[in-house]
Amino acid sequence: MSTKIMPISDLRRRSGQILDLLEKEEDAVYITHYGRPVAVMVDYERYERLLARLEELTHQLEQKTAAQASITDYTAHLAGLHQEVWENIDTDAYLQRERDAWED
Repeated sequence: MSTKIMPISDLRRRSGQILDLLEKEEDAVYITHYGRPVAVMVDYERYERLLARLEELTHQLEQKTAAQASITDYTAHLAGLHQEVWENIDTDAYLQRERDAWED
């Protein structure tokens, strides 16, 4: 597969040949106007495959993002459990007492 770049003037003169090329080789043709890219032509079937792949990847990303969000939400939920119980407790002193109790 090679990159084909073509001025719009060639597209006007050789549109039939270009459509045949797209169908046979499944290449993309980059169309330029005054030397700047303005469009890309691909075969219809390739375009549909690209759209399907894009949709599939988007769906996978949405699922991954949702899974990560649910983990984050659950972690935040766990961190907030019984928060009011721990608000007035000196956790360092509490943990030291627990360590001491294990040593006895």
